[in-house]
Amino acid sequence: MSGEDFLAHEIRDRIHINYKYTMGGQSKFFRDLKNEKKLQGTKCTKCGKIWMPPRIACSDCYADTEWVELPHTGTIRVSTIVWYTTSDFIQQVPYGIAFILLDNADTALMQGIFSENLVPSKIKKGQRVKAVFKRKEDREGKMTDFFFVPEEEYESWINKPQYEGGK
Repeated sequence: MSGEDFLAHEIRDRIHINYKYTMGGQSKFFRDLKNEKKLQGTKCTKCGKIWMPPRIACSDCYADTEWVELPHTGTIRVSTIVWYTTSDFIQQVPYGIAFILLDNADTALMQGIFSENLVPSKIKKGQRVKAVFKRKEDREGKMTDFFFVPEEEYESWINKPQYEGGK
């Protein structure tokens, strides 16, 4: 059969699905993020490694972990600038993403980085950053409830009406 002989038969339809997501063992991270602006990691009860993002069990020695609150400050380990994105961030293009090693953590969290003047030198390895949160009434318990900014820009970001600071 040649391509000229093939005629597709398509029926257009719409499927509406109600779905409830559960974060399972990670729910505490998202509840505390939404309600208290806490960044929760987990600490291995055997080797002491502090995981961010949190893990139910240590990925190194498989022991249980316990919740530990982490600071809202950290250091960029690696980053890039994003030019194409989803609807959640389309108003912010370009923006940065980075693996951020929060102070006191042993593993890095990938999260959005914003800057008043986004240039590679603002989001480079070693740059100190601090978390900025959506206002309480806008937080949903999702990773998009917060992002990081260079420490020297923190005050200007938290003075914007749609955002607030943490600790």
